[in-house]
Amino acid sequence: MGMKYAYYPGCTAHTTSKEYEMSVQAVCEKLGIELVEVEDWNCCGALEATGLLLYALNARTLALSEKQLPDLDLVASCNACYINLAKTSVALREDEELRKKVNNIIQMEYKGTVRVRHILEVIANDVSEEELKAKIEKKLNIKVAPYYGCFTGRPSRAAFDDPDEPTSMDKVLKIAGAEIVPFGYKAKCCGGGLMMFHPEISFAMSRKILEAAKNAGADCISVACPLCQMMLDAKQGDIEEKYNIELKIPVLYFTQLLGLALGIPPKKLGIDKVMVPAKDLLAKIG
Repeated sequence: MGMKYAYYPGCTAHTTSKEYEMSVQAVCEKLGIELVEVEDWNCCGALEATGLLLYALNARTLALSEKQLPDLDLVASCNACYINLAKTSVALREDEELRKKVNNIIQMEYKGTVRVRHILEVIANDVSEEELKAKIEKKLNIKVAPYYGCFTGRPSRAAFDDPDEPTSMDKVLKIAGAEIVPFGYKAKCCGGGLMMFHPEISFAMSRKILEAAKNAGADCISVACPLCQMMLDAKQGDIEEKYNIELKIPVLYFTQLLGLALGIPPKKLGIDKVMVPAKDLLAKIG
């Protein structure tokens, strides 16, 4: 296929979401997607940075991408990274005065030419259904609740999916042989941004998502964001303890599930690194 993109891994790629990065790289290699990492990229500001600081942090990475890898779309795998880069790209492209101000701050020139993409969009839209089907080696044969989080459909001027009823992950996982369960919480917030300040609120929000997936009969939840994965997987035990409930539902990145269907070994996809064991899930896939 020869698809080539500039790549922004983000700060969690080699730390708290290492398994996501492992699965993204393994799946892209299998699909013929070349990701060229932007050299000397910096943090996107996550959920903490706002205003000019947010624009400056992301404009610097955009400027580096524009200079190093001209004419290539810039791909991010983390939802927070994606929305911050996309928001900055749109704002600086549409507002020349803001772009001049930010360029002065970063002491670099960003011309506003970079298109920011999410890895989910690239796999769902740039890889044809026929090409993806041809690569599938093992049908998933499991029930999945696709959870997109609240950033996938934003910012509106750069969104690649419906903010309330997204379908891109459904499409990819269906091709991989999964059954998509009815799931009304697919685009609801997990509360991850409140975890450090109001954990009781974030736990209540994530509980609703987990219970909705379990009640729908899902074997697992599929995610595309490190923060969402942390809330639903790493914090699942804390949520069970707080509410005296049992959930025990594995939470995997969509690239991990797709990777299994592509015949990639579970260890290469980092599935052994998730907190809620996926042993029973792997047994169902065979």
